[in-house]
Order: sequence, then structure tokens, then C-alpha cells
Amino acid sequence: MSEPKIVIVGAVRTPIGAIGGGLAELQARPLATLCLKALLAQTGVDPKLVEYTCMGWVMQDPRSPNLAKTAAEFAGVPSSSPGTTFHENCASGAAAVHDLARRLKLGELKLGIAGGVESMSNVGRYLYAGRLKGQLYGDLTLVDGLFGALTDVNVGKGELMGLMTERLVEKYQVTRQEQDEIAFRSHRNALAAWAGGFFADYVVPVELAQKKGPPQIVARDEGPKELALEKLTAQRPYFKPEGGTITSGNASTLNDGAAALLLTTEEHARALGLTPLAELRAYANVGVPRELMGEGAFKVIPRVLARAGLELSAIDLFEINEAFAAVVGGALHDLPGLSAEKVNLWGSGISLGHPVGATGARQIVDMVHQLKRRDRALGLTSRCVGGGIGSAEVLVRR
Repeated sequence: MSEPKIVIVGAVRTPIGAIGGGLAELQARPLATLCLKALLAQTGVDPKLVEYTCMGWVMQDPRSPNLAKTAAEFAGVPSSSPGTTFHENCASGAAAVHDLARRLKLGELKLGIAGGVESMSNVGRYLYAGRLKGQLYGDLTLVDGLFGALTDVNVGKGELMGLMTERLVEKYQVTRQEQDEIAFRSHRNALAAWAGGFFADYVVPVELAQKKGPPQIVARDEGPKELALEKLTAQRPYFKPEGGTITSGNASTLNDGAAALLLTTEEHARALGLTPLAELRAYANVGVPRELMGEGAFKVIPRVLARAGLELSAIDLFEINEAFAAVVGGALHDLPGLSAEKVNLWGSGISLGHPVGATGARQIVDMVHQLKRRDRALGLTSRCVGGGIGSAEVLVRR
């Protein structure tokens, strides 16, 4: 008996807000709920039919325990429907999609929601000390949870992700010029996609009530900018001041945002009268050395292609998340036949933003719609993951 085909019948996301920007007042749970409500409204699916919700969320805290379950319930999904929250660093939203697909394939359920959320504006500062006998007295120091999340404490004495990526730059001989050009194209492509109206039918405007006057509306990604290449090339290296290549301009930003997809089997979609947007043909993870975590974004590509039974040349569109431009540069050096003309044509982490728990799901959402808009058949989404993982999917337009 053949495996059921897993199809995506709904795909939406919020705009991606800058840290401290338009979405900053929304904590992760209400931001996720808003996105789930929009997904259900756009598809017209009765919330009672949602049998499971999977959500990625990296910077979890006690204000929203098991956010997946509670966000879905606030969106109208019955309390009898379970949910699971995933932490796989930058692949958390994708991990939620992968897990729900497995549940569908195993016949545990017929329809569910998968997605991801992050509110980096609301990450707490932590007090790790205070419960040990030797710490009964004296001053205690708060630790910035956001800064900690961008550091791998298991590399050296603790290294920022950007500093680790300078190792990838050296290994794959990615030049500073290449990185700045990738960053420039990312902003240019994202702005062109917004100008063309490509995001308009599925990026959900967020209304924020004000004490006085009409609500504030956040309708567009806050990251894409009109930048001259010369402005990027003038920036100084941030993580490795002497001899480094990675700057704040050719690295991803810190952001708030949510994304969500409605998944079911092809057979059940037919029974419900739902039109598939895309098939989730394959998904995969791969492990890489944690000090070279950036290469996971492209080392996973041969594996996911093998699972899909495809060659690299068959893929029409790629989104390789721009945690750093160097990651995309490394991919272009490592994968013979990968063309920059097929990569990140609607932008990625540098321009759109990188709300880490949402990014994997956000990439899938955008690729589903990009395939339709560009009239292409096959798309591949991938990302690197702190700790040393690569994560990817192959999507087929329906």
C-alpha cells in the first residue's frame, strides 16, 4: 500500500516585524493565535475539524506553556484537540510541519495545523542563580535571553553564531563581495515581490488597538529596504573585526512573526472539497559539526532530493535561508549546478527577516505561493540550525 500524499491546503503568515517594531507589543501566543485565525478564515475550514496543532517556538518561556495547544484553542480549535510545541532552533517551524506530516502519513489524524512563531521583542532576561545554598546573599545578575539564544555555549567558551559562520567563510572561500551582493539581491528581490503584489493575498495585516484613535495596522514586512550596494560594502565586520567578512548588513535581522499551514492527505482534501496548493513531497534533516552549523542549509539538500527522487537541476526555485549571506555563498560553492538565479527570488532572512521559531514554516508558506505566482512546479526550502543541523523540504505545486 502506497503512502498517502501530504498536501497543503492553506498557507498564511503575518508580516515580519523588526525587533521593537510594529508587532513588538504582541507576545508569542497572541501573535500565533492571530495567524491561526487567519488561516482558518482563509480556507473556510471549520475549526472543529482540526485534529492536532504543531507549532515551532524557540525562545519559549513560562508565559505560554505549550503554546501550540493554547494558541489553537484561542483561535477556535476545540479544547479536545491536542497540540505540541517544538524547539529545533531555526528549524522549529519546519520541525512542526515535519511532525504533522508524519502523523498524517501514519493515519493518526486526517487534518491539522503546523506553523511557527517568534516574538524576539519579548524574549525575557533570566536570573539563573538564586536557588543554591551558596547564593543566599549578594547581588545577582540578569542574563539576556536573546543574546544567549544567538550564542552556542558548546563551541569554545561560547561563540556567537556569526563568529562561527566566519569558519564557514574560510572553509568555502566565500568572499566579502559575494556576501554583500547576496544581501543586496535579497533586499532588491523582496522589494520587487512586494511591489508586484505577490505577498498581498496571504500576508495577514495585523491590527493593534490604540488608546486613542484608529488601530495601528502592520501590513508589510518591516525589513526590506532600498539599499545601495556601496552602503553594504562600507560596513565593518561585526563578529571578527580584524579580517572578518560578516557585517550587520549581510546577516539576518532579529524579528517578530508567525506562519501557519493547513495540512491533510490528498484523499481527505478531496473529501472535504479543499483545493491543494502544493504537495509536501519530501522533508529531511542532517547533522553537521556545530562549529560549522551554517553548512547544514546546503548539506541537507542532497538528502532531501534523494528522498524526493529528484536531481538538483529539476528544482525550479530555492529558498536557502539567509541566516547569513555566507550560508548562501557556501551553498553556491558547494553544490555544482546550483544557480543564484533560482535562489531567494522573494528575499529571505536578510531582507524579510528571521523570526527564528517561525522561519521554517514561513519559508514553506512563501514557497507555496511563489510556485503558484511564478508558474513553477518544484520548490526547495532549507535552513541551517544552531547546534549543527540542516533542515529542508521539497514542494510540488498542485
